[in-house]
Amino acid sequence: MTAVPTFPPCRSPAPTRDLDQLRRDIAECGYGILLDALAPDLLDALRARVLEQAAGERAHDVAYYFGDDQTGMPGTHGGHKPAPNQRIGNLLNKGEVFRTLLNHPLIGEVVPQMLGRDYLLSSLSAMIMQKGGVAQVIHADQQFVPFETPQAVVCNVVWLLVDFSPENGGTRLVPGSHLWGLPEIRFERGADGVARLAPNRAPTVVAQAPAGSALVFDGRLWHGAGANTTDQPRPALFSYYCAPFLRQQENIPLSLLDEVYESLTPAELKVLGFEAHNRGLGRIAPVLGRANTNWSDNGSGVLTP
Repeated sequence: MTAVPTFPPCRSPAPTRDLDQLRRDIAECGYGILLDALAPDLLDALRARVLEQAAGERAHDVAYYFGDDQTGMPGTHGGHKPAPNQRIGNLLNKGEVFRTLLNHPLIGEVVPQMLGRDYLLSSLSAMIMQKGGVAQVIHADQQFVPFETPQAVVCNVVWLLVDFSPENGGTRLVPGSHLWGLPEIRFERGADGVARLAPNRAPTVVAQAPAGSALVFDGRLWHGAGANTTDQPRPALFSYYCAPFLRQQENIPLSLLDEVYESLTPAELKVLGFEAHNRGLGRIAPVLGRANTNWSDNGSGVLTP
């Protein structure tokens, strides 16, 4: 008989408006929820722009779909194959309103606690969960790191564009799991010969909070989006950050449109990866008319006989 795993108990943080409490929740429980993180007018503008962009990408047959396999994750079974859920990436190219999140004061209040002061934006994306999609497998955002780390090397800020509830697929979280190591994700073959995702028995709680809240969590935290069983879409934005020595999820220095790049401030350029970390990592040769903010590299010169 297979032993049932035991999980250390941890409290479930309540949504708060207190930044000190939020930081305590993140340190102790791996996550916290800040109420009223988005002003009502900004919330309305972000939600409208996400839904408009999603509709445009569907109409032009360039949408990225997912949620049609056992894991509920973006991956090889998603992409252009029709599926219930939709992901919209590289948002800095898709509306000036998204740049407000890059400069949101909450980022400076919570991300350095997890990653240190020289963090990078790894990606800025949106996901829209629709009826018919499956719940995401319980995972950690730094699942790609093949060993345990004493502190997070990635973290996530989820901006709630609508109320999150169990019914519409609000994120499921395992309090305290950022201190347990990474969750196991594996498939089991049943007596019928069919391989199925092995269940994760860790007790989860749902991030129930109103639109405009921000869910902040350590990249080691076990979590997964729920399944939306309602008739209304459940959109959310994701500001995903990483330590400066990691490869970014989106290759932002290469992906930015010229007009976006040319409009960025020095502080924005730094967090997007244009500052060479310790002058050693992320050096850019100016072949695209772009350069580091703190390093000159003329290695793009033409070879001569």
